[in-house]
Amino acid sequence: MLTEAQRKLRDGKLTGSRVGVLMTGDKAKIIQLWRELCGDPTAIEESLDDIWAVQLGSCTESLNLDWYTKIKGKPVIRRGEVVIHPDYPWASATLDGFDDTIPAPIEAKHTSGFTKHDEVLQRYMPQFHWQMECTRTRYCVATIIEGARQPTVDIIEYDKGYAEELMARALKFMTHVWALTEPVELDPVIAPQISRLRDYDMSGSNAWASAAADWLEHRLAKIKYDEAEKQLKGLVQDDARTATGHGVVVKRDRALRLSIRASKNGCGNPQSVG
Repeated sequence: MLTEAQRKLRDGKLTGSRVGVLMTGDKAKIIQLWRELCGDPTAIEESLDDIWAVQLGSCTESLNLDWYTKIKGKPVIRRGEVVIHPDYPWASATLDGFDDTIPAPIEAKHTSGFTKHDEVLQRYMPQFHWQMECTRTRYCVATIIEGARQPTVDIIEYDKGYAEELMARALKFMTHVWALTEPVELDPVIAPQISRLRDYDMSGSNAWASAAADWLEHRLAKIKYDEAEKQLKGLVQDDARTATGHGVVVKRDRALRLSIRASKNGCGNPQSVG
């Protein structure tokens, strides 16, 4: 739950938890948000005190972030920090946490165990990009508890086109707030697809270290091997069934493909080539 100090810092600003409606185009919610930011005394901000899912997420947030540190071995810093956008003083984000090694803000969520994982990520895509915009980062960590399962961690990559559309809509919305003019209707924007490709640091793997050392040691030999094989095959006469010499045999099969192997004693009497 927000502290009084956090509320004061966020007061009158567009925040990450509220910007999603600008991308979904939900007119009723956009109007409600506009009325709140305009200071309409009849606009009462929705109370989340009696919403179980919200309260559950609030209670498990600390555990979720602690678990991230436990599994990833990385400290979670800047918990609860309110960040003001460096270019837009009317935009702010309240951080669940921050991983300084990436660097990236961390969003801790607790959702139903029955919703598809990709759908959850799509739902929070505006908030992820808002956090990245306010912190000037290009990645956001989403650590999501689904039902009672262990958190799933995804690294969300900054999508320039999507972020620019989000910020353009946010600025346009705020101009309506300042002018006290009702915002225009917005079409929904499809969130970018999530890439399943990930970057892994293998520095802690002994097996990787051993294989990497072998690869680095023998890579030049492999290049020389490939070049020598190509040269040997290029020296074989077009009518040759075999070409033998200096411990190597090149053989042509029925499909006229050439193969190379080390020769053995007693290879016959091959034709001498000068």
